[in-house]
Amino acid sequence: MRHHLFIVATLLAAPAFAQPLAPEAGATPPSPEMPPAQVLAQFHHDQINLLALRGDAHSLLAAALMATVDADDPARPPALKTPALLARAQKADDADALVWWVSAALECKARAKTCPSEETLAQLEKADPANAAVWLWAVQRAHQSGDATTARAALTSAAQAARFDDYFGTLIALLNQASGILPVQENILRASNQPGVSPSGFKLTYAAGVAVALPHAYLDAVSTACTKASGDAGLAQDCVSVAQKMADSGSLFARSAGVRLLTELDTPGATHDAAATRARALAWRMQQIGVLAERLANDSRVTGIYLQALRASGREIDAVDAVLHSQGVALQPPAGWQPGTPETAPQP
Repeated sequence: MRHHLFIVATLLAAPAFAQPLAPEAGATPPSPEMPPAQVLAQFHHDQINLLALRGDAHSLLAAALMATVDADDPARPPALKTPALLARAQKADDADALVWWVSAALECKARAKTCPSEETLAQLEKADPANAAVWLWAVQRAHQSGDATTARAALTSAAQAARFDDYFGTLIALLNQASGILPVQENILRASNQPGVSPSGFKLTYAAGVAVALPHAYLDAVSTACTKASGDAGLAQDCVSVAQKMADSGSLFARSAGVRLLTELDTPGATHDAAATRARALAWRMQQIGVLAERLANDSRVTGIYLQALRASGREIDAVDAVLHSQGVALQPPAGWQPGTPETAPQP
């Protein structure tokens, strides 16, 4: 599954990631005479280099994430590649749960035999123990290790946690702010191959494109564990609890996964019916924000509405709702609407 909000916007930003990258930044400034791919690569390299000069954890974390797209560039010095930048972020005095969350995701993206590492998982559990998503990483690692007892205990911890947060909205806000370390000039917009994109829209789609690439490996482990719920009342209760927290979370991706898990669990009656209703409402919002994706990238006023809400709460769903409301789009589907029903673009 993918974050439906940015399916269109991420595709618009794709040329920035799909082309070969330029040599190490700093040799020459971006110019309109360069090929578009080189202009963008030079620009992103310069962003990374400037962020790397800072000592705070979030700047270093943003640089580490931005650097993942050119991990194989031989011209990039090791100190400015993701592993070194991430290690610096981890050692910073202000390293927080977001740093360790990204560390866990990148370790699993590297397809380690068992992930996250014990140290990363311990740091993450210490930093945000009330987050069910943190304990699902423990389920993931235990499943990989074949430790059924630990996996089951971690699932119970997730079920008893106060909330579910996959940090997606927080991460987009962080990357968007970090990408503003350099001004987005006209030659950058031309090179992006996003017709009509505004500077703020360019930064937002870039931030989303980086954030959406982080894996959610723990979802497979949870899905596997919950397939046995029909014969175990205690397991079923924990799976429903985790799924409901996901369905209530701020991330469209997590909400979608949560309502899907709720509908798949053998929970007939009110719980199942409520999940089906929520799935329909979520599909409506996803469709409508998809219709508005071009406006979100091209209209700086709409981009600003999205970012203001995102910065205020760190929740993607709040930003989506703010944009839909600003464009006069209802947050609930009309009677009789079903997913897949085409809708015309709302007018301001």
